[in-house]
Amino acid sequence: MLITGGTGALGSLLARHLVTHHGARHLLLTSRRGPHAPGAHELTTELTRLGATIRIEACDTTNPDNLTHLLNTIPTQHPLTTVIHTAGTTHDTPLHNQTPTHLHTTLNPKAHTAWHLHTLTHHHPLTHFLLYSSLSGLTGTPGQANYAAANTFLDALAHHRHTHGQPATSLAWGLWDE
Repeated sequence: MLITGGTGALGSLLARHLVTHHGARHLLLTSRRGPHAPGAHELTTELTRLGATIRIEACDTTNPDNLTHLLNTIPTQHPLTTVIHTAGTTHDTPLHNQTPTHLHTTLNPKAHTAWHLHTLTHHHPLTHFLLYSSLSGLTGTPGQANYAAANTFLDALAHHRHTHGQPATSLAWGLWDE
């Protein structure tokens, strides 16, 4: 099981839930800082004590070469069957102030990573391909046109995968409150 954004708030919460409530035993968590991300060591220790094998890797998932390398390190005895894409970054500003930097900062980790995961996992026996989208893609949020666009892409990608007989679910979450 691969979780992008695995050391972030959503990814680590999900990893804990999958281990404690669903018996997940082999998780590969990625983030930009990997094992050096705040809380990564504690998360690994906690989930290992619960019986899971956790691997946290630094990976720029927006780079298809880096992602390919990561996917090629998945052991054959525990094939990749589940991809959960929780990674994302916001760069809020009103629409009239949006710049290419705002778009790039937000689209890259959400949309580009999702596309790379889609194209680079065709040879894996996936049963689940979950995308953490946002309600903002449907309703919009002030100052987040770029974020809405990125999430709309995730929803469209899930639809695309379905039309090609591939597993996909896009979860349009509302506001998170930890």
